[in-house]
Amino acid sequence: MNIFAYGTLQLPEVMLAVTGREFDSQPARLDNFARHRLRGRSYPGIRPNIGAWVDALVYLAIDTPSLVLLDAFEDSFYHRELVKVYTSDGIELEAETYVMNEDSHHLLMTEAWDLEDFRRNQLHSFLLRHE
Repeated sequence: MNIFAYGTLQLPEVMLAVTGREFDSQPARLDNFARHRLRGRSYPGIRPNIGAWVDALVYLAIDTPSLVLLDAFEDSFYHRELVKVYTSDGIELEAETYVMNEDSHHLLMTEAWDLEDFRRNQLHSFLLRHE
């Protein structure tokens, strides 16, 4: 199974901390979804939004034990959903991603989440909490 990672899991060191494994990945785009910061948290969430898109990363061939660890890592206000993503060379892939539950949309802020800001300002403490 492929996993579209749009938040902290885009960083290989976070994926390694969660699963204990490294996976091949490619840049990818998810259409008709928007990524937002989450109130009081250092990571984002996505929700459907026609005409928007999320540029991120797709991990390829995630094994079942790693998927179990990823499910446990994600908060209860997400559900895993099958989506179509497009790699940077235009190839369509099926992937699963973690989408905010509708009853949790109130946690989404209007501002976008920024991976580089997270990397600079929060990655170190985030990894310490998830060792």
